[in-house]
Amino acid sequence: MKRRDFLKIATGSAGGAAAIGAAGARSSSTSAAVQEGEGNNTTSGNGTAENGTAQNGTEQSGDGEGESGDGELPGAGTTKTVTVGPGGNNVFEPETVYIQPGATVEWVWDSDGHNVAPDGIPDGASWEGHEPIENSGFEYSHTFEGPTGEYNYVCTPHAQLGMVGTVVVNESGQAPSGGGEGGAAGPDPHDMGVPFHPHFVGIATILMMLVSLVYTFFVLKYGESSNASAPNKQ
Repeated sequence: MKRRDFLKIATGSAGGAAAIGAAGARSSSTSAAVQEGEGNNTTSGNGTAENGTAQNGTEQSGDGEGESGDGELPGAGTTKTVTVGPGGNNVFEPETVYIQPGATVEWVWDSDGHNVAPDGIPDGASWEGHEPIENSGFEYSHTFEGPTGEYNYVCTPHAQLGMVGTVVVNESGQAPSGGGEGGAAGPDPHDMGVPFHPHFVGIATILMMLVSLVYTFFVLKYGESSNASAPNKQ
């Protein structure tokens, strides 16, 4: 095979791979647009949306009472547990928890001689913690209705040993930038509006890699052969 013929084949293969990738991207973009349209077109013939009545171009919640529709705080009914002195270690586990307003934090003693003493809370907050020293098996809980911010606390007898903790009350109940308790999940590419489909992109990438490998092998093995020489080269 001459180099010119091989280059034509290689170019055609690479072009085909690129076309597959582009087709996949267009298909994904169209699908995303259709789904978004289906999700947003919720108004009925009389101008009333499924989740509320649209007035003056603004969709309102059904009864206008709070985020959950019945006046409850977003974190209501949620409970997170902190182990106090797990295994006899002078720590709170987890050291930091993230919750929404209205959620409850429960401290469970796993060893003796600890307390939960506030050590810096947001302005306007009234959390008093549980300062009496308690032993294994004791439980204490508190519902944080707000304000949002960091509620820092310590175990008074073991503060110098680093037995400190924090309850962060925020609107999402998650750590910023994906950190914190267990790590927040990364954003979905479809939620970010990225117009691609993993299958098509993967196939196109593999084809392009194969074409490159075959081309490299051909050049290394036959690059100086008489069949691959330029027409006027002696």
